[in-house]
Amino acid sequence: MDMITSNQQVVDRGKLNPSHKGIALAIIVAMQLMFTIDLMIVTVALPSIGAELNFSQGGLAWVVNAYGLALGGLMLLGGRFGDTFGRRRMFLIGAALFTMASFAGGFATTVWWFLICRALQGVGAALAMPNCLALIFGMFEKGPQRTRAIAISASASSSGAVVGLLLGGVLTTGLSWRWVMFVNVPIGLAILALAVIHLREQDRKGGRFDLAGAVTSAVGVALLVYGLSEAGEGGWSSPSGWLPLIGGAVLFGAFLLIERRAAEPIMPLSLFVDRNRVAAYVAAVLVTGTMIGMSFFLTMFLQGPLGFSPLITGVAFLATGLALVTASMFVGTVMKRIGERATMLIGGLLLLAGYLWLSQLTLASNYWSGVLGPLICVGMGMACTLIPATEMAGADVGSTNYGAASSTYNTMQQLGGPIVLAILVAVFQTAARGVTAGSAGDVANRTLDAGMTPAFIAAAVLAGCVCLVSLLVRRTA
Repeated sequence: MDMITSNQQVVDRGKLNPSHKGIALAIIVAMQLMFTIDLMIVTVALPSIGAELNFSQGGLAWVVNAYGLALGGLMLLGGRFGDTFGRRRMFLIGAALFTMASFAGGFATTVWWFLICRALQGVGAALAMPNCLALIFGMFEKGPQRTRAIAISASASSSGAVVGLLLGGVLTTGLSWRWVMFVNVPIGLAILALAVIHLREQDRKGGRFDLAGAVTSAVGVALLVYGLSEAGEGGWSSPSGWLPLIGGAVLFGAFLLIERRAAEPIMPLSLFVDRNRVAAYVAAVLVTGTMIGMSFFLTMFLQGPLGFSPLITGVAFLATGLALVTASMFVGTVMKRIGERATMLIGGLLLLAGYLWLSQLTLASNYWSGVLGPLICVGMGMACTLIPATEMAGADVGSTNYGAASSTYNTMQQLGGPIVLAILVAVFQTAARGVTAGSAGDVANRTLDAGMTPAFIAAAVLAGCVCLVSLLVRRTA
């Protein structure tokens, strides 16, 4: 009887008055925005970071991957921690760790110091981010209110990447690249203070932790990303590339066996029974990953051949954010009329058009004719794919599994960054291998010119896969 009463009190604390839900949603969305911003805020600052800390050209990709890999690899565990220990509690712990790692990273003087802090940022985000969406599922019952809350959350998370590019340019130009880390500290402290006051704990789920599943999934993904990176830099015949890929594939197979037998799996395989949810997962990987890959290569192009400063580079990417936010205002209405399937197909076609357009870039191209249009296409495509995907990922999931469902979707979305970026960088480096020229600057530009077109064609192929996946979605409204 006491246990029933205790559980009921937890559920009651999770139910906020309508007037307070808006404040709680704003806190959660602000945290999601900060996490997504940090995935991309360093991208514009990469040349400055590389010059001061002596990164190699291939090593710069790990500035992005160290964060995305830790975030994606541990997010499943973070979601299950939330289901068991409390989503509010994990939200607060993750935010605190993220803030401390940001503070320490701003003082980095070596490559490893900076990468460790980026990885710790990812660990903090992995504890908090899956519980952001889970808290939203718990606060809003299925219906129009939840749909609106999810649309706000999805558009904030998606636009955060573009905001990160702009903010990174402003901070790098006006202050120093170190402020792309320091800026998180006051924001993180403010979110922590407000969350303690306004967020309420929700229902919890008992049971053992699936530590074996957590370890095999995290290590397996790390090996896959490392293998892809090494294959791109050293060649596909190099053992440093294909051995990690084989190891990652084996661990992934072991992970599936563990999840099948685990009493409390961190990623319940029952989530993959629904084909709409599977389509949402695949779309999350491909859409997020190709967008990050696009940003990585365009940053090098804008600051290289076009000679843009970090600030102007950030402003240049603003077109994607504006297109995404604008399209997000209408996606909900569009979905009601034509369904998630057709909406996602339109988004995939927009992404495909944008990446094919970018594949036509040359060293003689300019921003207005060669870059602006594709950025708008990609922004609109992201809104039309990720909003219905987020809605489908959380549909018809029991309240005690909100954390698992949210973490699985967010894991797919975040792992799309390092995995797809590693694939695109491998394509880039394979195509550009052997480029030589008279001066160092000319070599860099010719290398970019040789590798960029195949990389964007690869991104277009992945966008075409989004179109195919959308056809698997059941016709729903």
